[in-house]
Amino acid sequence: MLLLALSAVALICQSRANALHDRWPPEADTFYLPPSRILKLASLGHNELAADLIHSRANVYFGTQLHARLPTKWLAQYLHAAIDLDPQFRRLYLAGSAMLIYNGQRIVPDMVLAANSVLERGRQAFPFDWEIPFQLGFNLLYELPIDAPPDDPRIPGWRQQGVEVLRQAALYEGVPFFIPNLVARMLTKQGSQDLAVRHLEQAYAVATSEVARTQIRSKLAQLRGIQVAEDLAEKQREFQSMVNGRYLDFSEAFSLVIGPRITSNSIVAARVHSTIPREVSGP
Repeated sequence: MLLLALSAVALICQSRANALHDRWPPEADTFYLPPSRILKLASLGHNELAADLIHSRANVYFGTQLHARLPTKWLAQYLHAAIDLDPQFRRLYLAGSAMLIYNGQRIVPDMVLAANSVLERGRQAFPFDWEIPFQLGFNLLYELPIDAPPDDPRIPGWRQQGVEVLRQAALYEGVPFFIPNLVARMLTKQGSQDLAVRHLEQAYAVATSEVARTQIRSKLAQLRGIQVAEDLAEKQREFQSMVNGRYLDFSEAFSLVIGPRITSNSIVAARVHSTIPREVSGP
């Protein structure tokens, strides 16, 4: 009787397990990873080796999905599992966060937030590494606001948090010269574009596929085109302001050749300057 009861319980458990399995996504059997605690036990102390294997599997999965033009919805799980096994695997944070965003799909806030969760773990593992908070700050200040709907209530908070993260990154030892300058200008429109260009150049350097590089190149070309157009417009405004301050009734060439307009104020200033005794150098 006991054997029959145990057999009946086993059949019921198998039936329920099969019912649960039928509700899994079709790719779950191929891409599923056990929990990190199980992976650590299975690695028998060789955690770094296991992290390398999972990272390699993540790269294969990423490339396969890119080739098929499909979402990479299992990628974040691979990255976090590898990080759990080896938190000092620095490339996982930088390259992994870029892979989560630039994967050939239309960028949406959830993709950027998934990348940010990886970068936040990187900040904890490498508290003195400027590149990780730089990418995180860029995502918060620039990437998330442009990928979200204009009326998304989270945008002001993202931008405020991004400014603070970038301000902190500018104080790190060994930070490149352009970071403090960007932080000083990032509240302006032009500053945000400079920040975007610098970040995309960093993302391009760690991109692992030609599809991702193509996507990043397209963004870079667009931003650089905007920069050139705005620089030309600013130079034109400066030139026009200079001409307007000289001789409006004459041609621009005349104003450039003659120089600044002579006014009563400039004459008085010149006379005052000429009456100031010059310091005599030497004996």
